[in-house]
Amino acid sequence: MRAVRPAEMRDLDGVVALAESLGSGMTTLPADRIVLAEKIERSVASFLGQIDRNEAHYLLVLDDGDGTVLGTSALYPHVGLPYGFFSYKRLRLVQRSQAVDVSCNVEMLTLANDYTGTTEVGTLAIHPSLKGSGAGRLLARARYMLVAIRPDLFAPLLMGEMRGWQDEKGENPFWNAVGARFFSMDFATADRLSATRGADFIAELLPKHPIYIELLPEEARAVIGKPHPNSMPAMALLKSEGFRYEGYVDVFDAGPQMHCDRDQVATVARSRQALPTMLSPNAAPAATPHLVCNEDLIDFRVVMASAQVSGNEIALTAEATRALDAQTGTTLRWSPGSLDPAA
Repeated sequence: MRAVRPAEMRDLDGVVALAESLGSGMTTLPADRIVLAEKIERSVASFLGQIDRNEAHYLLVLDDGDGTVLGTSALYPHVGLPYGFFSYKRLRLVQRSQAVDVSCNVEMLTLANDYTGTTEVGTLAIHPSLKGSGAGRLLARARYMLVAIRPDLFAPLLMGEMRGWQDEKGENPFWNAVGARFFSMDFATADRLSATRGADFIAELLPKHPIYIELLPEEARAVIGKPHPNSMPAMALLKSEGFRYEGYVDVFDAGPQMHCDRDQVATVARSRQALPTMLSPNAAPAATPHLVCNEDLIDFRVVMASAQVSGNEIALTAEATRALDAQTGTTLRWSPGSLDPAA
């Protein structure tokens, strides 16, 4: 049975193979064995509580049941420290001259660090063969189940950023109009450096004054807040959880950045604790999909399984119980399989 669990060093070959299957563009999961080994090593230390919380990150993998890595997702508890997490915030400026009776209504992008210290959800990736299978939704929601069992490890605000729009040649008009003027490197290099070494060079090189949107080329204005087509499913998942877009965009490609209060994320808010029982054959026809996890940080497991909830008990199949490594008396946490408010 497929289950989401913390990444382990034995997963390195599988994570590298996954990254290679995705091609370029996934900067937080580069096809670089050394970088990925460091990510997994840090994640292992984070789950074990052996690393400072400001440097921790939690990398999850989707296990096919035989150790095969089918996908990843991650949580970065406190992003942007110590240099700041940089965004552009889209603002409107209205001015009026009484002397000539003329108004000026313009938009601008101002540099912001409002997301510094928040928890970022990211690195959502599945093998191309699994698109449309529900694997991406399972990996995405597994992150929120981790937040639900250990909210103390994460910031009160969660954010996620989408890859910005690119043309068929991989060009980003916003970068060409803004970033390329201040960084002596191409877009791919700057994006990769940001993901692998941090934001210190961004703080040093980005323009500090507002950028008037009307002064940008039309093609650059058109992509501000516009996600890459490949990011649309991930953006839809964020919206289904209650994340909202309020004008923040990535400083490189102007992709949208979204946020939600930690305790209001739908999967978190609707989750409940329960004790596991065996799902009887008679009850099986009435069982419905539920997202279920154990509450052990080190041996964290999440599955989507047919289950029936009654009071403080959740009836599961033997297969699901084994996948969760749930023992008698173990407390589990579940959330509805569907985020439909009526579910």
